[in-house]
Amino acid sequence: MTKIKLLLPLIVILFLTFSCISPRRTIYMQNKDNNKNYHNVYTKAKVITEKYKIQTNDYIYIRVITDNPKVAAYYNLTGGSDNNSTYLLQSQAGTKFSSYLVDDNGEIDFPSLGKITVKGLTRAEVKQKLTEILKPQIDNFTLMVELTNTYFTILGEAHPGNYQMTKDQITIYEAIAQSGDLTIYSKRKQVKIIRPTISGISIVKTIDLTDKNLLDSEESYIYPNDIIYVEPIKAKMFGFGETFSLSMITSLLSFYLLLKSFK
Repeated sequence: MTKIKLLLPLIVILFLTFSCISPRRTIYMQNKDNNKNYHNVYTKAKVITEKYKIQTNDYIYIRVITDNPKVAAYYNLTGGSDNNSTYLLQSQAGTKFSSYLVDDNGEIDFPSLGKITVKGLTRAEVKQKLTEILKPQIDNFTLMVELTNTYFTILGEAHPGNYQMTKDQITIYEAIAQSGDLTIYSKRKQVKIIRPTISGISIVKTIDLTDKNLLDSEESYIYPNDIIYVEPIKAKMFGFGETFSLSMITSLLSFYLLLKSFK
């Protein structure tokens, strides 16, 4: 009985320690410049768009827009003419089936032109390459080139799932907001971004969401096919999660006082 009396206060203190989460762990974009031994590891972004390099298994939507319906039918996956440059993309599922798959060789099979290598190029570079190829063959045309598989994935202490990017380039903060934010038990200081590369080898970057210097940095931007992994803090790992409440602490204290009363 004496041992139990000695252990109970320690258990209560341990529970209280793990159940209390410091604001420094949960508040985004804190100013840490004046903190002792702080070193800013983030690089200010100079270029935001057109940094993603097309990879194997990507889908590219390409549309040749011209006033000549025969030319349009000849060069497009779906026939017809488009006489304006504001052609709207179809639904995501429909667009996939009218897009070009980048095969294992990094090529697309374009109507009437055959195999064209696009792997390692940006969307703008693909558009420029196709324009140069088509110039000798078509008069007065414009090209629409879009990447249609613009998805990122979130796993861990968040709202897991695959999400479509709402614009060409988004930040990690926008991605998290789009998914519904992280849970209170997430390691915001050690969020991992797993990014496939054109070499076939994925790279892993670890970022601190609580650091204000992450804003507008190279490291803050999310690209298609990125996986965002959020680890749980120790409180969740030891089981002190959503089910751990103040009532449990009160019960333990009551039990301790009850035992003490029999002294």
